[in-house]
Amino acid sequence: MSAIADNRELELFVDFDGRPERDLGLEMDFLDRASSGAVSLFLYSWEMPVVVLGYGQKIDDIDLDWCRGAGVPVYRRMTGGTGVVHRRDIAVSLFLPAEHRWAQKITGLYTLFLGALAPALERAGGRGRHKANPQKGGRDRSPICFEDQLSDTLVADGRKVVGCAQARRSRAVLIHAAVSLNLCVDVYAGAFRVPERRIEEGLGEAVPGGHAEEVASHVVTGLAEALGMAVRHQVLPDPSAYASGISG
Repeated sequence: MSAIADNRELELFVDFDGRPERDLGLEMDFLDRASSGAVSLFLYSWEMPVVVLGYGQKIDDIDLDWCRGAGVPVYRRMTGGTGVVHRRDIAVSLFLPAEHRWAQKITGLYTLFLGALAPALERAGGRGRHKANPQKGGRDRSPICFEDQLSDTLVADGRKVVGCAQARRSRAVLIHAAVSLNLCVDVYAGAFRVPERRIEEGLGEAVPGGHAEEVASHVVTGLAEALGMAVRHQVLPDPSAYASGISG
């Protein structure tokens, strides 16, 4: 039996007083760890607003001058998809060896991951269900993650509350979820050059009034149970390299 099949331990890393340059850098390190058979869960939250673009997203999708003037840093994550504004939300990143049963197919991983996340958020006092008829991805996608309602989505009252993306390497897979807890309507509108009303109509909160630390405990429990793994809390290491902000 392989070491991956024998692995019943979910390594948990948490950073709720984090910095984007450190946390985004750590995601690269945890993906490397998964290549060696480790299964890791990394949850983080940032107090101040930060714009995070998808790996291949065009920088022209945002107004860098507005972001500089408002003091909102801009970063690029290693997963695909489109832009998210993080402020007191939860980022949930699960790192799996490529041989793991959850990691075999792209759509299957979304289904399993969100299938564990949705009831966990419900236990935290929230909501969020798969959209009955999700959109299909295309070239004319919104630059804002929470305006697209694809198969990687949880919605509540017609508004998107969780968006996901993946990064795949030859020996490891990362699936990442942005769980909306705090609508940054003004930052979304300014950074992405859209009316505030558009943000209010498309985005929702997964757990209205929820706090990151409280919601996170339910997320950890739900994912560990779905994976059939015991949680082992780990000390957060320093990244091998810090992520660089986008300056234009």
